[in-house]
Amino acid sequence: MAKEHPFDFKKWDAFLAEIEGKEIPWVMGAVADGHPQYDPRMIELAKAFEWSDFFDKNFDRTLKQKGHQELPEEEVDEISRTGSDFRDVRAVASVVIYGERRLEGMWAAMTEKGILRRLLQRLDSLTPEDFPGPNY
Repeated sequence: MAKEHPFDFKKWDAFLAEIEGKEIPWVMGAVADGHPQYDPRMIELAKAFEWSDFFDKNFDRTLKQKGHQELPEEEVDEISRTGSDFRDVRAVASVVIYGERRLEGMWAAMTEKGILRRLLQRLDSLTPEDFPGPNY
């Protein structure tokens, strides 16, 4: 089935490989503790993912259905390495992409340690042939 809103996993994997292991600089503010200074391509990646069929707009509900009450970094890392359920990995990738809005610096932690890259690689490898059909 054709993807209505595709996501270029290969393109973004190359970008994430480039920034993996590199510390994201933080700009210190006068009032706040600071803000991560992301490469503009990270913002572009997030927008592309959120626009794609792969973004689970109901990730909170999906995660609850899958038994995830909280998602500590260690659990996200484990899912990125061993997750075998497409919907689970899709929801976790979605919460990480969306999560920067809720927890500033999430992308920094997830890219520096390669977790986001592994999540997207795993999601790509688990994508069913009939996605994004009516069952998703």
